[in-house]
Amino acid sequence: MQGSELSVLDRGFNYGDGFFTTMLVKKGEVELWDYHRQRLLNAQRVLKFPEIDLESLLEQVKLKVAGRQICVAKVVVSRGQGGRGYAPPKVVTPTILISTADYPKAYNDLQKNGLRVGSATQRLSYGGLYSSVKTLNRLEQVMLKIEADERGLDDLVCLDINDHVVEGVASNLFWVKGNHIYTSDLGGAGVAGVQRQFLLNSIQHSPYQLKLGTFSLSDLLGADEIFMSNSIIQFAPVKQFDERKFNQFPVCRWFQDLVNHVS
Repeated sequence: MQGSELSVLDRGFNYGDGFFTTMLVKKGEVELWDYHRQRLLNAQRVLKFPEIDLESLLEQVKLKVAGRQICVAKVVVSRGQGGRGYAPPKVVTPTILISTADYPKAYNDLQKNGLRVGSATQRLSYGGLYSSVKTLNRLEQVMLKIEADERGLDDLVCLDINDHVVEGVASNLFWVKGNHIYTSDLGGAGVAGVQRQFLLNSIQHSPYQLKLGTFSLSDLLGADEIFMSNSIIQFAPVKQFDERKFNQFPVCRWFQDLVNHVS
């Protein structure tokens, strides 16, 4: 079922039984569609959803954004209605919702001048099998965003229960030392964003080397540069992390230029 309304009986509403992706649209075309497509396919497989016609879905998104120069499109997929309690129905008819929003104007300034970021006081729980899926269960991120807003920050550096650096609230996190770019391997928590995957796939064509692994806050504190990514802001430098300030962002600028070149 596709539409703009959600039943109170929907499993996405009642149990968070579903997944989503948020996409940047420019001149009617979805940026990094192949990456979003792979995310949706992975979620469909891991959560044991019936097959979704993603080519038809893409056409529906394009119809929804027709005539807009730049905007945000969000696709939410739930397991639909039915079942008893947590148990889903034997035959599933997914609910698919497509919504659009204006591009956040503040992002242009953040891309240029940088983010103010702090260390989160809350910790991310271990995600297990479903940590790779952008499910409808986002309460941790809601509470972390509340914390960031209360502290007057643009984003937070989130750690897991073992105090390993993972990601931002709604972004992936990278830092630079010399010509090496470091980021979490997201082994137990965090979401592998499409913009992160774009960087991982592009790194071989860059002058930089990638280091995936498990890192502590002390590793981040020694960075020459920090930047963050998601599908909407793409890449944005960090101008302040806790008390430390940065004013040069050459690596982030390199990837921003790359994005502008391929868009």
